[in-house]
Amino acid sequence: MSIIVCRSSEFGKLSNGQVITQYTLSNEKGMSISIINYGATLTSVQVPDSNGNRHELTLGFDQLDDYISHEFYFGATIGRVANRIANAHFNYQKKDYYLSKNKNFEHHLHGGEKGLDKRVWRAHTTSQKNQTSVSFSYLSPNGDQGYPGNLDIEVTYSLTTNNELKISFQAKTDQATPVDLTNHAYWNLAGAGNGTVLNHVLQIFSDCYVVTDKDLLATGKLAEVKGTPFDFRKPHSIGERIQDIAIGGYDLCYVLPPLRNHQPQFVARINEPISGRSLEVFTTQPGLQFYTSNTLRDYLISSGLHTHRNGAFCMETQNLPGAVKYPEFPSPFLLSGNNYQHETIYR
Repeated sequence: MSIIVCRSSEFGKLSNGQVITQYTLSNEKGMSISIINYGATLTSVQVPDSNGNRHELTLGFDQLDDYISHEFYFGATIGRVANRIANAHFNYQKKDYYLSKNKNFEHHLHGGEKGLDKRVWRAHTTSQKNQTSVSFSYLSPNGDQGYPGNLDIEVTYSLTTNNELKISFQAKTDQATPVDLTNHAYWNLAGAGNGTVLNHVLQIFSDCYVVTDKDLLATGKLAEVKGTPFDFRKPHSIGERIQDIAIGGYDLCYVLPPLRNHQPQFVARINEPISGRSLEVFTTQPGLQFYTSNTLRDYLISSGLHTHRNGAFCMETQNLPGAVKYPEFPSPFLLSGNNYQHETIYR
């Protein structure tokens, strides 16, 4: 029987002395993942290449202080609502709600100034036949960042014997509130800090995307990918048409096909030709935000490595951005007595 080992260790301490713990899961195929209970943050994914050499595939830090101070959400759990909410405001059932605005920003991004990525979560581990999991739970109180309702959240990271990273999200509330949770891992299949991802070959099974304005705010409109640099229905390298995009890179949400059987569906594939590594994405979510770290500065990341602009890509599975304002999009509102539940698999 295959074995997945789970180890825990101190990652650092907050200014109040509270210990932050890192959990590392490893399987017999050489894959490992690490997560800390600060922000329920994925800090490491290591996978062997075609020659058996292990490399770090996600951007992260060695020090807790860097996770506290940085602004790019490396590996973090995002919420209560991922992506942007225009003017940090929404109306629900004729009542206005005003959310926190992010620093130097007129809108609400990724849960606000102190989103779920800046919170300390409770953790526990579980094991099943073919996978081991670490679950993180957090109670976001009524009024947190302006959101209504007490929201009880659980995020579970699982490593399987088949080299799958599963991330599942669950939530319950005591009054209606918008919920859209995701993970913000930054991937480089050649190895974190090993150049750009422009040579990665991408395929996304989507016919249309959410149109945004100059501030990347959703307009409520959809557009077909056909005839645009956003068309990855057939494989293309990320860098092949990136110069044709006004903002210098990709940052858009693809609309995914309707879910058929309530199970994660295959939505994207990425290959890195030199290492031979590939990544497949499965999800129950209706949208996929593809981002090529267009504004990433020169950053010192884990193991003394550096990363730069276009040095990683993100595959953020989520609802369609702007759904709190546009009723034609899938509703993000979770009602009391209902369960929020989504799963994404990276393999």
